[in-house]
Amino acid sequence: MATFPLYTTSFRGLGQVTERELRDRFSANLTELSSCRVRDYDLTCFTFSGIPDELFELGTIEDLFYQVSALPLSGETTDLEALKVHFQDAPIDAGLNLHRRHTARHDRKRTTFRVVVQARDTSWRHYRRVDMQKAMVQAISRRFPRWRVVDDNADLEFWLQQADRALLLGLRLSDRELRHRTYKVANIPGSLRPTIAHALVYLAGVQDGQVFLDPMCGAGTLLLERARAARHHLLVGGDFNLKAVAQAAENFGPRHRPRGILRWDATHLPLPDACVDRVAANLPWGNQHGSPETNPALYADTVAELNRVLKPGGRAVFLTSEFSLLRDALKKQPDLYLAEQLRKVGVLGREADIFVVGKKGGEAEGRIPKDAPAPPLPPG
Repeated sequence: MATFPLYTTSFRGLGQVTERELRDRFSANLTELSSCRVRDYDLTCFTFSGIPDELFELGTIEDLFYQVSALPLSGETTDLEALKVHFQDAPIDAGLNLHRRHTARHDRKRTTFRVVVQARDTSWRHYRRVDMQKAMVQAISRRFPRWRVVDDNADLEFWLQQADRALLLGLRLSDRELRHRTYKVANIPGSLRPTIAHALVYLAGVQDGQVFLDPMCGAGTLLLERARAARHHLLVGGDFNLKAVAQAAENFGPRHRPRGILRWDATHLPLPDACVDRVAANLPWGNQHGSPETNPALYADTVAELNRVLKPGGRAVFLTSEFSLLRDALKKQPDLYLAEQLRKVGVLGREADIFVVGKKGGEAEGRIPKDAPAPPLPPG
């Protein structure tokens, strides 16, 4: 079977989750796994011997690339000429074939391309990003003279990404639907990015036949990512904002039943005790709803209520930058313990941590029998 040099991009701090997801699903097909950081993204590089189509199912990645080559940088302008020479013999045919399989071709007589550069300005590099872009455009035009460079909406995108003193050259295989999903027809301010929502769902350890709760569901992104991850016994979520509840219902449409999306107060959930297997929530933080005056009580009361509805052996995952508030809330619930903390996750220009919280007890680690009834939902 053919092997392909590939890499993915994830939001800063989520690369470690992407690596776990890759190992869980494709461990037999992975070699030479490594990682680096380029600006606000984590890059996960690997050689893949499986069916590349399946990699588009990874939920935590923003993009998938074919790795054309990697070039060491000296910082001198001779790097630009080296890039041109290097590209002439770089193996690219396999990447172009993969791209044709997964990307719709525009109705043009000539192939179009664009070059994207991700690199921070540094004192040791004596040329600018725009110089790197121009050199790459010249290299591509020299090797493929019939191709035409455009500013946007190109058939092909070549990315130059500087990681420390190396330059990674990749051909983008994915399009915007991979990161944005097609289900997001309605959005609200502060709506969670689907790839970050998937990371929370993944860290929750969801399995078939579980009851999943998002107590502050907003537009429903976490619930929808849970629905895509595995079969469920019941999805239940709610929000104090009636407009958000309506938008979550719009994003779901007729799919992914059984489910319930209700208007409620997360500190007084209309659910019975110990009825939920997994919880994930994007708690108020930063510029989101809430305030320094109200958040301490909100965090304490919400965590207490989630402890009540969570089954022994269950798990909850939270995204927040209000570290001390969450820790204080957890200290008041002796049944809950902090199992893992992922620090400084990039969320569209801001930073937050992901907290994985477990509940003591439960021989089956939160699983429920297949024939167990779903918890009753209040009328809504």
